[in-house]
Amino acid sequence: MSKDEKPKSDNSQQYLANERTFLAWIRTCIALVGLGFVVAKFSFLLEEFDIIIQRYLSRSDGLSNINPQSLMDHGSSLIGTGIIILALILVLFALKNYCDTDKEIRSGMYVSKHMIMYITAAIFITFSSALILYLLYISYS
Repeated sequence: MSKDEKPKSDNSQQYLANERTFLAWIRTCIALVGLGFVVAKFSFLLEEFDIIIQRYLSRSDGLSNINPQSLMDHGSSLIGTGIIILALILVLFALKNYCDTDKEIRSGMYVSKHMIMYITAAIFITFSSALILYLLYISYS
């Protein structure tokens, strides 16, 4: 290649940036799955704790029909499952975004897409608001 010839456009940085972005989404989804699992399992811990309290009260007082208010209303397992479903949806969005961006880089017509950011932010805001309302409801009831 002579000094006058310009090298062909190298898009390797764009491809690598696209892969890093996809992997960042995957890491986020893995963290969400872990969080969802912990939240869902926390409900089982509360359920076991409730059973232990029931057994203790029935043995110590001889009152087997005492039924203290349940510590768990399956809300945390629903929330945990919701977080895992959210992670699954985000993985699908991330994969679609990765494939679309890869095609656009190949064709040289890449246009930044903001819709996935808006949708993700809206889902998190909605989910977080619902979670705050749920926690406030549980705290004051």
